Amino acid sequence: MPKFSEYYHQATSKSSYWISTIVPKLKTQIKYRTNDLRIQEEVEQFITEWNSGKTVFEVKTSGSTGNPKNIQLTREQLSASAKRTLDFFKLEPGNTALLGLSPATIGGKMMIVRALIGNLTLIVTEPSGFPTQALLAGEELDFCPMVPVQLKQLLEYVPAVFEQIKTILIGGSPLSSDLEKALQKVHQRCFVGFGMTETVSHIAIRKLGTYYYSALEGVSLNAENEQLIITDSLLGIEHLKTTDTIRLIDSQTFEWLGRADFAINSGGIKLHPELIEKELSTIISGPFFIAGERDDTFGEICIIIFDYSTLYPELEFIQNFCKEHIGPYAFPKKAYRSAIVFNSGGKIDRLKTLQQLGIK
Repeated sequence: MPKFSEYYHQATSKSSYWISTIVPKLKTQIKYRTNDLRIQEEVEQFITEWNSGKTVFEVKTSGSTGNPKNIQLTREQLSASAKRTLDFFKLEPGNTALLGLSPATIGGKMMIVRALIGNLTLIVTEPSGFPTQALLAGEELDFCPMVPVQLKQLLEYVPAVFEQIKTILIGGSPLSSDLEKALQKVHQRCFVGFGMTETVSHIAIRKLGTYYYSALEGVSLNAENEQLIITDSLLGIEHLKTTDTIRLIDSQTFEWLGRADFAINSGGIKLHPELIEKELSTIISGPFFIAGERDDTFGEICIIIFDYSTLYPELEFIQNFCKEHIGPYAFPKKAYRSAIVFNSGGKIDRLKTLQQLGIK
């Protein structure tokens, strides 16, 4: 077993982790299981800013409601979102949670806020695709947020570590059907969060093995042209229109279909890459994604991009599979191979990967 440096930070008179504005005399413990000083510095910087009483925090969006941009979130919004998560998952003071995401992302920042407000013990590891430092060290985790690529690695190489985790929250990128089925076999408390930077983390939760997302406290949902609109009374959000295509069941429930801005208009037929990807994940092993490519005849055609490490069947087999399982038009007409680019949150960076290939 590798040796990992471990540092304990507890409340002191010089650096108090008390959040008197939320819960009086609150203390938090941070454990580092990483030698990356940059990660430690980012965590410490955010904690220092929070303890100083900073009221506004700037974060960069991932592009869920348009092009990525810097936005400002208030201390009150971060606090309300954190408390809502603590209440939903029934996290109590002293519970242990993992920060295996980049502290620069909204997901990473929110884990720090949850720890500070909820008096959790926060285990900090490097935000890699193989976040086993804490798990290999035998940590028992009450709450563990992860992205799909991290879960896939754990399932493949060290599935026994799932016995050390009480609750898993999945976010960051869509979950494939294949991975969802595999996770259900090894863990019974897996949830998928739906949210974005603009909503200060998740505003709806789906239990693994079910189709529908349920809105959290204070959230009301609507749709316009099948695109989700969010109102959140706790966060002060009014009619936030997203680029997520959904099937609205009622004001509290929806089924997610894909991203409208990823949609491919091929000869007047709209194709949703995420739906095609979800089906194809059952026959393709490794990173890939569906995209659109300009075409003189159809306007756009559906294409598939495989990472160099991905194992996949012949294109004709994939096309026939799509026709049988999705529909007569929802299949890729061309295939490409590339070194797929991932962003810091573990999502495939579709734009950069397509730029590498010279596809617009």
